[in-house]
Amino acid sequence: MKRLFITLLSAAFLTSQLGGCGFPTHRNSSAVKEEAAVEYTAENVAETMKAALKGFGNSTEYDARISQSVIDEAVKIVQHDCPQYFWLNGYATTTTNKSTSVSFTVLNDYTEDELRQMYTALDEAADDIISQIPAGSDDYRTALFVHDQLIQNTRYASEKTGLSYNGLWGCAYGCLVDGSAVCQGYAEAYQLIMQKLGSECGVCSGISDRGSHAWNYLKLDGDYYWVDVTWDDPESESDEGSLRHNYFMINDEMLLRTRNIGSENYFVPKCTSLYSNYFVKKNAYFSGYSPEETGRVLAENADAGVAEMMFADKDAYKTAMTKLFDEQEIWELPGSPELGYRLTYYNDDNMYVITINY
Repeated sequence: MKRLFITLLSAAFLTSQLGGCGFPTHRNSSAVKEEAAVEYTAENVAETMKAALKGFGNSTEYDARISQSVIDEAVKIVQHDCPQYFWLNGYATTTTNKSTSVSFTVLNDYTEDELRQMYTALDEAADDIISQIPAGSDDYRTALFVHDQLIQNTRYASEKTGLSYNGLWGCAYGCLVDGSAVCQGYAEAYQLIMQKLGSECGVCSGISDRGSHAWNYLKLDGDYYWVDVTWDDPESESDEGSLRHNYFMINDEMLLRTRNIGSENYFVPKCTSLYSNYFVKKNAYFSGYSPEETGRVLAENADAGVAEMMFADKDAYKTAMTKLFDEQEIWELPGSPELGYRLTYYNDDNMYVITINY
């Protein structure tokens, strides 16, 4: 579920009579330059908004009439860049022929003192996860650790999906402090932590085969990837199974199997690489079904008791499903450990993933 954002517009038009006078003859070119109106762009308006929000000020004023399109773009930049300002719930623009003011609506009408305390709690919760990152982790393992921690410590707020109003469940605070969130909350929490770690990370949204949805992009070693923390949480499907990695570091083709990307997004990267895909890194990404390779993956993950594997296309995936489960090859794989009789499996027909618990 994407977070709703409300825009309120108001305008006060002032008129004045203009005489037939030109510029005074004593005004020189340097004076004219000094008095020229500031050119407000979406980028510099966004920077003033960020500066105000950093001090828990929820309004900005400008000494010129700024078009609504520039204001809208500036707010979009702030939304895109700053998940830490979780309380933003809409904005109102007031203009005259000489000035513009923008006022942000505060979620749940929190006071400044309440926001300061909540901001501190959010910052500390993010830092707590960062402090647990294993020493020596590279950028990939760090991104994976944060992904797993969010899933393990967040309850998917299924009862909040489809609501027509916003709440803390739709922002980073809900995910990291309250431990309960919908997709927007998961995504903004992941963005917040990865930004604090110095990575380029943002949120994109669109319509999925489950409805309105939000997820992340992450830049790693020069390439962009998609990450959907929510859909890797089995609770998002009312499943009690293990956390998954089906949507960790995937490319455009994989992402677009289950959703489209909305035109309102501020930035949409091109994600073409699979170099840092979870299954590629785990040596569990296969172009075809192999009993030997499947047995190896099971053996390598015996201590955890969970083996995940992804197939490059639908045909290879269907062959694996048929051989392993319809024809019962799962019990006779070369090199496989003892599986016992409590084996269960989960299969994802969209991502061509098989997860075996044993």
